[in-house]
Amino acid sequence: MGWTLIRGGHVFDPEERGKADLLLLDGRIAAVRTGLSAPTGIGEGEVLDATGRIVLPGLIDGHIHTMGASGLGGPGTRTTDLQIERIAGVGVTTVVSPLGADSLSRTIPALLARAAALEVEGISAYCYTGGWKVPVPTLTGDPQADVAFVDRIVGVKAAISEALAPAISLEDLCRLAHAAFTGGRLAGKGAVLHIHIGDQSEGLAPLLEVHRRTGIPADRLVATHVNRNPSVWEQALDYARAGGSIDVTGMQRPEHGHPHALPAARAIRGALELGIPPDRLTLSSDSGAAYPRSTGTGGASGLYMAGPDSILETVRELVQSGLTWGRAASFASRHAADRLGLRRKGRIAPGCDADLLLLTEAGEVDRVYCCGRLLVKNGSPVVRGVFEGHASA
Repeated sequence: MGWTLIRGGHVFDPEERGKADLLLLDGRIAAVRTGLSAPTGIGEGEVLDATGRIVLPGLIDGHIHTMGASGLGGPGTRTTDLQIERIAGVGVTTVVSPLGADSLSRTIPALLARAAALEVEGISAYCYTGGWKVPVPTLTGDPQADVAFVDRIVGVKAAISEALAPAISLEDLCRLAHAAFTGGRLAGKGAVLHIHIGDQSEGLAPLLEVHRRTGIPADRLVATHVNRNPSVWEQALDYARAGGSIDVTGMQRPEHGHPHALPAARAIRGALELGIPPDRLTLSSDSGAAYPRSTGTGGASGLYMAGPDSILETVRELVQSGLTWGRAASFASRHAADRLGLRRKGRIAPGCDADLLLLTEAGEVDRVYCCGRLLVKNGSPVVRGVFEGHASA
């Protein structure tokens, strides 16, 4: 049984707790308080002096394409698996992956297999069933059964108001909402209907109607990509005021091919200033897809596969705007965990998974742990994918 004692860091759980010690034992947080002593008689361990370090819960990316995405620009724009070092290297310890626009050649079984591989490599990985097809792709043939009987599946994904996605009827959208909600109840987990919102003018209106018709709590109906343009954003604010959950996308910025998008930090800060309850807001990256490579002068040169760097970048921007580190990170820690029913994630408290992000005072990644396993040390990944860097025998 391994243990780690982290001493003297500035802890945000995500509430600010000041300087405290953390004992990590058997993948969980065993204790959080000052003056902890190293355990004896339970195997080898490490004592880490975290003086001058900011200690946050490991980040949760609730919308990331871990097995790649895109392809809408032709076969050459299909991205590949997103490697673990690019995920953990920016403080993300838990991922939730949907199918993207290509819900034809990419499948739910493949998505589950990729998540299982990431678990072996060192992070916690979940999936949404469903995708950009009607009927939605599934593992079992029934989205409710997928949610109820597959532990790794935490919701159903579909797309509305999107010209590139097949039109889905309101009746079918209601059925998917029931599949997620009822399947989750049967399994004892907090599953959601996770809805991609496109640029078409109807925006979130179908989701509001689903809530009205079904009576399913609006916080179980999550609208993502809501900062893609000002019109959708205004609808999203109204939806959040009505109790709905809105997920802000870190990669939606003008320099990343979304000319009308509101940068995530600006959107979140604006929502808070308008009185939107913080627990109705989450932050994800939509990374693993192909994005224009910025030239730094307002132009673009080719494509690149984005990693989830935008989450920590957004957290830093929120801190610069006046939020504490804990509050800034809460949209990709506590609130994301609560929305998805991940009870041991998103907090630094006894009994929770030992998922931790240690930052320098300047906000740079120092160490990352997932379930007590060290993934990043001194800012460099120590865990890599099995085949990463081994292209030839």
